[in-house]
Amino acid sequence: MAEVGGALTSFRSAGRTLFSLGLVREAEGNLSTFDGKLLLITRAGVSLADLGPDDVLEGTLTAAPAGASSDFDEHVDRYRRRGPGAVAHAHPAGTVPDGWVEGRPHGRYAHAPTLEAAVAALIDGARGAGREGSEPGAAS
Repeated sequence: MAEVGGALTSFRSAGRTLFSLGLVREAEGNLSTFDGKLLLITRAGVSLADLGPDDVLEGTLTAAPAGASSDFDEHVDRYRRRGPGAVAHAHPAGTVPDGWVEGRPHGRYAHAPTLEAAVAALIDGARGAGREGSEPGAAS
């Protein structure tokens, strides 16, 4: 749990930024980091605007922690394709299809070296409708 404690400030800052800009609401979106060995990911159903110490979970690419985000596999896919770093997932306006159901592509993802950079890519993508760094929910 020591890893979570050290990373919690970055997770809180990233979550509050996405929430304050309207890129996530209520329990939308999720965040993760991967250092090549340890994966930290937000718990399913939490508000990114108000993350607590029990809302960031430890796991690996092959072992999802109990209670992890339902988008765990999307995060793992990005780390396997691009390597360590951070992934942020948000729901900018118009990126969740009407009638969306769990398990279907939705929102936008960004992979970057840090959570701060991943959030910046999502913000740029939302402003520029898909500029470099942010990609649709479907794995590419």
